[in-house]
Amino acid sequence: MSKIESAALQHRSVRQFADVALSEEQLRTLEAIAQATATSKFMQQFSLIRVSDPELKRQIAAVTTYDYVAGPGQLYVFVLDQARNVRLVESVHGDLHQLTNWDALLGCVFDATLAAQNMVAAAERSGLGTVYLGSVLNDPRRMIELLHLPRYTFPLLGLKVGVPADVPAIKPRWPRSAVVGVDKYPHIDAEALRDYDTTIKKYYAGRATNAKDNTYTQYIQQHLVDSMHHRDDIGAILRAQGFDLPQ
Repeated sequence: MSKIESAALQHRSVRQFADVALSEEQLRTLEAIAQATATSKFMQQFSLIRVSDPELKRQIAAVTTYDYVAGPGQLYVFVLDQARNVRLVESVHGDLHQLTNWDALLGCVFDATLAAQNMVAAAERSGLGTVYLGSVLNDPRRMIELLHLPRYTFPLLGLKVGVPADVPAIKPRWPRSAVVGVDKYPHIDAEALRDYDTTIKKYYAGRATNAKDNTYTQYIQQHLVDSMHHRDDIGAILRAQGFDLPQ
């Protein structure tokens, strides 16, 4: 197995980072890798915010509800961004629908997500740890305020990168047969569901921290009743930010 394959198959979320700052060269390299990622229609529809101010980190941590977000490790926020493209054309083209409709929004999501994953892959290949922060969506309005985001932008996800203080266990994934289909949707039978529930229950019980007595089925059931904070407002917030989406 090559070093690249080994790093890719060893992915895990690292939430505790050593108090070791990454160098400016490391950060600029990771940022360049994110920017070099494939982009839908060459529209380059994301921006990347490096968060360095400790107080701003604390305020973003409050949005996520996770204290470690304010701790060691470099914090980034990936932003859906049509503001640049709108600025280029709004004075000569009044109809911005092609930059603000669902297709354009999905293009922004593709660009930002792929850029984030490219940064993660590069960081992990170099021995760094990472964790995604979808929890910035707990309060998008607050994130827009904190980061001074203009119209035609939206905060999609956060990412922390740094030197791992510990190496957590890898979360077991579904078996390949449940995810990969050939020429049709993959079939998953009841026995495979039960086996995966057993696997996840053993994983949760054996964790050094935050051990649980949950199956995967119970985890999904809990997701249905957990508070979604302000996430039900995302459609309205996107429209307020200038995206031309149906009600």
